This record gives sequence, structure tokens and C-alpha cells, in this order.
Amino acid sequence: MAIFGRKKNEIVEPIDEAPVKPEGEPGVDRDWQREFDGPFDIGEVPELNGRIDLGALRVPAVPGMEMRLDIEKGSNKIIGLTATIQSSKLQLQAFAAPRSEGLWDEIREGLTEGIKGAGGSSQVDADGVMGQELLGRMPGQDPAGRVAFAPNRFIGVDGPRWFLRAVINGPAATDAKALAVVRAFLREVVVDRGTEPRPPREVLTLTAPKGVIEEAARRRAAARAAAPGASSDVAQGGGAAPTGP
Repeated sequence: MAIFGRKKNEIVEPIDEAPVKPEGEPGVDRDWQREFDGPFDIGEVPELNGRIDLGALRVPAVPGMEMRLDIEKGSNKIIGLTATIQSSKLQLQAFAAPRSEGLWDEIREGLTEGIKGAGGSSQVDADGVMGQELLGRMPGQDPAGRVAFAPNRFIGVDGPRWFLRAVINGPAATDAKALAVVRAFLREVVVDRGTEPRPPREVLTLTAPKGVIEEAARRRAAARAAAPGASSDVAQGGGAAPTGP
């Protein structure tokens, strides 16, 4: 904010100066600054062109990317998405948050305890481009049925009254080059929290892109029709003689 005075006793009007994006690449030339480097709030992005509209989240459309919507059992609400980018998977979930930032610190501690309780291990990567990240190793099974530990990378972003959680697995969890590709995608994500009051940590539900639900219903119907039993039923129904006069 700059103040200009012209004459003594003259009323001074404050002038708000627009913030200027610093030069250079975050993590290379300077520190990451969310408002300039993303992920962005809906009010910070004048144009949403090229992004897929999921309501509370707008994600870039990347050639070759596959996307799955994560649906909550029981409510059937869409509570997140998982994008597959060059063999790595990125799961995104957005939550309401208080005006004061710092939710990531609390959530990271909870994740650490959760991973430990599940028999895994974790450590904080203090050198993450977007702040402190959490590297976890969760127990699972390999194709031969043996216990194997899969690496996961958790990234948390505190925004204006929202929090974005990203979970990365696959090559990008540990490989710097693959991580840079996924991070570039993450930085282009836009969060639209909405204006309604929400308790902190309430998940921001998503909406399916236009045409996706109709396409899924069409595929399910086609699969049912193609099933051996379903084909027989259809044929029998189609050949039934009318019973009326």
C-alpha cells in the first residue's frame, strides 16, 4: 500500500498496489508462494480455460491423463479424484478450513500417527518445493502375496479458507523428475470453496463433468446387455407374446 501526500492538510487516499509475481521458478530460483505459483483460489485466476470443471476443483486437462472420481459409500458424494499422469497417481481432496492457515501442520501429525498405526513408517521432507511434505511407506502385498512397502508422498496446501491434500504414489513419490511433472499439474489446480459457512475439515464435494454420468450409465447398460444372462432375458422379453385382448 502506498501513500501519496500532495499538500499539507490535504486528505490522503490510500492506494492498493497489486502484488507482483516474483521472477524465477519456485524451488529453483526462489521459495514457493502459493498465491503466485498455485494451486490457486478461484478468485486468483481470471481465466479457467483448459481446466476440467469439477465444481469445487478445476483441474488441468493433460493429454494422456486418466481420471477417476472417488465416491463416498452410502452418500454417493464425489469426495475426491485420482489422476493418473505418466504412471504416477495423484489423489486430490479439498476441505474447508479456518481463515488462519496452519491446518496442514495438524493434518500432517495425524497422518504420521495413522501410518505408524497401520504398520508403516514416515518422515518429513523439509525440502519440499511447496513446503514440508510427508513421505510414507505403507505395508501391502506384492503380486506374489508377500509383504511389500509402497511409498507415498503427501503434500498439503493451505489456501484462503480451504485446504488441499494431495497424495502421490507411483514413480513420482520418490523420483524427482516424475515428481516435477505431477507437481506442475498440481500447481495448476484451482479451488472453488464457495461462500457458504462450513466447519473446518468438511470435505468439499465435487460434481462430475458434464456428460460423464450419462456416459457411465450408458456403459453400465451396455455391460448388462452384453452379459450372457442379460442377453437371454432381453431376448425372452422381446419375444413375449402380448397377454391382453
